[in-house]
Amino acid sequence: MAKLQVALDGTLVQAMAVLEQVAPIVAIAEIGTLLVYREGIHAARHLNNRFPGLQLLADFKIIDAGDEEASIAFEAGCAYVTVMGVASDRTIEGVINAARRYGRQVVADMMQAADPVARGRELLALGSDILCVHTAFDDRESATPLESLRQLRQAFPEACLAVAGGITLENVASLMEWQPDIIVVGGAITRAADPARVARALRERM
Repeated sequence: MAKLQVALDGTLVQAMAVLEQVAPIVAIAEIGTLLVYREGIHAARHLNNRFPGLQLLADFKIIDAGDEEASIAFEAGCAYVTVMGVASDRTIEGVINAARRYGRQVVADMMQAADPVARGRELLALGSDILCVHTAFDDRESATPLESLRQLRQAFPEACLAVAGGITLENVASLMEWQPDIIVVGGAITRAADPARVARALRERM
């Protein structure tokens, strides 16, 4: 069964309020890029202490200094860190080296990859644990992750795939046809009047 990941991009106070409601329902809590910018990596330490059974992902979107930046996330207790798939192979290797030292996992974000299948093949060969199909926030009015997810699943039947970008109760079922392993949902949960109800409904449709 696919895992549900909640993406937290507000303040630490807002993240805590959401997780108090959805922590028993979701498998992964993403410390979103905006949350990291606002609060720093100490947010990860705080959430790790408060929700010790919940896996954390640091959405660092690493593009340089791979080993050094990934190590910051892992030292703070994160189980996953994101690196941009368009980063250099040397940067990717640095992130993977850090992950292996700490016994953690690397998510390669495929956003802006010109050829997701070709780059995905390279990223898997380098040792990336997960490929994430990701529709950029600024492009969600005109694009969805569905086509890229289909291409990657057909090319890599056994790969661990995550999908993110504008996922809601209305469109999650269409994504499940292509068997993503991780569904990443942000605003549909975090901005809901009842985050737990939405999270449970998403799990049911997954």
